[in-house]
Amino acid sequence: MDYQFEGVKIYAIGKISQNGWRNRLFPIVDWLDNCQEPGETPWPDEMKIRDLPGAVYVGPHFLSDDHGCYHGANAHGVSAGGAACGDAYPGLSRPEVAQRCLAAIGRATHIFGWIDEPSAYGSLVELGYARALGKQTHVYMCDERPDLADLWFAGQVAHGHVWVKDADVAWADFKLRLSATRVMTDRHRPVRVRLPQP
Repeated sequence: MDYQFEGVKIYAIGKISQNGWRNRLFPIVDWLDNCQEPGETPWPDEMKIRDLPGAVYVGPHFLSDDHGCYHGANAHGVSAGGAACGDAYPGLSRPEVAQRCLAAIGRATHIFGWIDEPSAYGSLVELGYARALGKQTHVYMCDERPDLADLWFAGQVAHGHVWVKDADVAWADFKLRLSATRVMTDRHRPVRVRLPQP
C-alpha cells in the first residue's frame, strides 16, 4: 500500500454539530468509555483517514453517541462546562476542552477548516494558534453565506483560503493541494546514488 501521506496529521476547525461534516470526512468515533468521569478519559489515538493513505486525524473528538446528548449551543460536542442527557452525565470542563484542542493542534501538521457559520469563534482562535505554531493552515468558507464576508482576516492569515459550496468540495480541494505539495517535496528530495566500486 502507498503511504504517500505518512506523517500528515490533520486537525479540523469549524462549527461542531451532531452528525456534521466531520462525520463524513473523518473517522469520528464515540470515545466515551466511562460516562461518570469524561475528564479522565483520553481522546482516541490518531485515527487513520481512509482516503489519505498514511495520514491521521488528531481532533477534535466528541463525547457523541449520536443521540445528540453532548451537542448543543456552546457545547463543543462534549457538553463543555455542563452535563448531558438531562444532567445524567457530566461533560468536560471548559478548561479541559481548550487544553485538549490546543494539545491536538500542537500535534497536528495541517489544519483543515470548513467555516459555514459566522459564529465559529473558537475556530478563529484555533486558526491563529495553529498559524503561530507554524502549522499548514487551509481555510474554506461557504460561498453561499455572504454573512461570512467579515471573516476575511481569517482567510488572510491562512496559508490557503478558498470559497466553495460545501465541506465535501473543500475536502476534495484540500486533498489535491496536499497531493501537489507531496509530489513537489518528493521531487526535491535528495537521491542517493550507489557508485560502482573500482
